[in-house]
Amino acid sequence: MADYLAHRHALSGIVMMVDSRHGFTPLDLQLLEFISPRVARGEVKLLVLLTKADKLNRSESQRALDDAQKVLGDLATDDTDISVALFSALSRKGLADAALTLRGWVPKPVPAA
Repeated sequence: MADYLAHRHALSGIVMMVDSRHGFTPLDLQLLEFISPRVARGEVKLLVLLTKADKLNRSESQRALDDAQKVLGDLATDDTDISVALFSALSRKGLADAALTLRGWVPKPVPAA
């Protein structure tokens, strides 16, 4: 997996799922550190989905977003494409936004001449 993340040229983006109730774990932070050079250069886009958002109230949701944005702010450069969103598979919260983000990562087909 490490070799794929570090060297795969066709890799256009990474979706990272983080439990919104607990925030970034040490393993999550290790992964961010590993992929940060490619994200910082704009080679790879990053979408962080804060999962289990249905289990949070409004203030907890905002705190989870704020905390994630603080962590991800350290990766941000003029070239980065980083998104973070609350997500719940159960309630489908954030599903449409995640789908739109992923669709934007797929190159548009070139019309035949």
